[in-house]
Amino acid sequence: MKKLAALALTFALATCGPPPATPPAESFSPTITRNEYGVPHVHGRTDAEAAYGMAYAHAQDNFETIQITVLLGRGKLGAHLGEEGAKSDFLWHLLGIQRSVDERYERDLSPEFRAVVEAYAAGLNAYAAEHADEVLPGARNITGRDVIAGSALTVPLFWGFERTLGQVVTEDAHPCSPLQASAEQIDWGSNAFAVSPRRSDDGHTRLIVNSHQPWAGPVAWYEAGISSDTGWRMHGGLFPGSPFPVLGTNGHIGFAATVNLPDLADIYRLTTDDQHRGQYQIDGGWRRFEERTIWLWVKMGWFTIPIARTLRYTVHGPAFETADGWVAVRYAGQGELRALEQFWRMGRAQNYEQWREAMRMRAIPSFNFMYADETGRISYLYNAIIPRRAAGHDWSGCVAGDTSANIWPMDEYAETPELLDPASGWAVSTNGAPWYVTDEASNLSPAQFPDAAPAIETYVTNRGYRAVEILSPLRTISDAQLLAAKFDLTSSERSATVAAVNAVLAADASNDAELAEIQTLLRTWDRRAANDSAAAALVGLIYQPIYNAGRAATDPPDRVATAREAAQRLRTHFGRIDPPLGDLLRLRRGDVDLALEGAPDVLRALRWHDDPDGRAVADFGDGLMMVMDWAPDGTLTTRVIHQWGSSEHADSPHYNDQSAMFARREWRTVESPPAQ
Repeated sequence: MKKLAALALTFALATCGPPPATPPAESFSPTITRNEYGVPHVHGRTDAEAAYGMAYAHAQDNFETIQITVLLGRGKLGAHLGEEGAKSDFLWHLLGIQRSVDERYERDLSPEFRAVVEAYAAGLNAYAAEHADEVLPGARNITGRDVIAGSALTVPLFWGFERTLGQVVTEDAHPCSPLQASAEQIDWGSNAFAVSPRRSDDGHTRLIVNSHQPWAGPVAWYEAGISSDTGWRMHGGLFPGSPFPVLGTNGHIGFAATVNLPDLADIYRLTTDDQHRGQYQIDGGWRRFEERTIWLWVKMGWFTIPIARTLRYTVHGPAFETADGWVAVRYAGQGELRALEQFWRMGRAQNYEQWREAMRMRAIPSFNFMYADETGRISYLYNAIIPRRAAGHDWSGCVAGDTSANIWPMDEYAETPELLDPASGWAVSTNGAPWYVTDEASNLSPAQFPDAAPAIETYVTNRGYRAVEILSPLRTISDAQLLAAKFDLTSSERSATVAAVNAVLAADASNDAELAEIQTLLRTWDRRAANDSAAAALVGLIYQPIYNAGRAATDPPDRVATAREAAQRLRTHFGRIDPPLGDLLRLRRGDVDLALEGAPDVLRALRWHDDPDGRAVADFGDGLMMVMDWAPDGTLTTRVIHQWGSSEHADSPHYNDQSAMFARREWRTVESPPAQ
């Protein structure tokens, strides 16, 4: 009987919802207009009313995923998704998201921005009230604090904080061995291009937004436009849970983003001993670990089970016991809540100076930003809140944690690179080093940024090599040439893909008919991932496990072994090792099944999962893409395409109505935001 009572109590605690959200202080009546592809444009009298409408419009298309972001921001994802969700909940507790929101929501966020996120929450609640059967357990009564909490938890993952945690969370880990970032570790790889009138062949200014994201889930792009009577205008991409587009254009300016991997976290080796259990040494004295007991609610079958964990903290940050002893982690941006407000202010900027003022908030901890505007100005900014670290230490491994002299302040950051109006007239960002983004004569140098350079990645992706190889030799860059570069399918001679192929070709195939057949086909490869290429399917399947190992920071598989496995897969499903790539690589969505081109690290970037029939089905990479094109007189034309469509409902006509255009490299033209 006691066990039954305990179980009932557990279930009650797990399923009880938050208190009802406070009703909005004003009545909202936004206008939601959808174009022929179902893409919404929302207008309100105020920014808050427009955000309310954005919530309702996005909920119409994908309420379930928006609710996932709410559960994420509440630290309750494990109760819905089980063990995988509990990992996010652990991070929510570790980062102290609730504490930060409780302490900083009203203190750090401006009243006008709080009105925006609270109206957005009210719009979600309005949709939920009308569609009660769609509401997930634990996701009722959404508040502006939920919106901010979800953003605060997600943002650190883009600069790789989870990789730092992966070094310390298990007792057999060796976090004090330096881990060098590599091109393959970029999960959220992207491209961005800007060309100014000084290099374009027609005096136009062009900006390409090409952020590579998963095609489904909480960080998949949704296209929308928003405006208000206050003059706010923005059309572009947003994630579920965002009240407005965070990339795109407002008519006067535009900006794109790609992921970078600045070193924003450090691991400190703590001094402990058996005589001072539960303590660590700092500045000659002993101090107790701060301990917090947390509860993770994990769905297991029909039940949600509470699991207790103990977290420990030092003056540096969260602490962990590892094979290298006790260590603590310090990361830049701890407790920061204002990232969404900064994106809002960036989108409201009318010119470069106002946009740069928004960037000076430094609430967004990372991302490369590519900027362009109606005046012809372009800029590439390596945005990162790199801490000012004490000199004389190797910060790539563990640093002595027994002195506060090594603990850097949270509000002092190094100057980071910006390439403003380069003489070359163009720039590209492809997730690599900021020293390789345009013509060699116009590139910046690490020597110009001595404080920041040690914390900045040094590698160049294949996409970076190819963009420079294509565009630098051109005297002028036309619209067609820029788009050809964006859709380039070639692996540079300097790429990891070519290195893998060369390793297979160098292997001894004497008395090995299988390997000899593989080598014969690979010698015909033209380094392109074209959908009619006979060798590209084999090459893609050889490289994918190597690429995945790089992302996971594990030892790469043997190249010859992966080649044999790839060939066997193709024989099993196609009866040959040389089917055209388009037969293998597919876009599948509802009743759509289309041939695709591309590979993980070409400029036409695609990753995939394997379907039971052996096809590689794209699920990541090129998705929502935009081309902003300002004529010399300031007139803007915006082209957009999405890999699927605006709706996540399989019965909607907009579930996959853009897929055929996407596969053919075609664009839609969207109406420019109305003049202010």
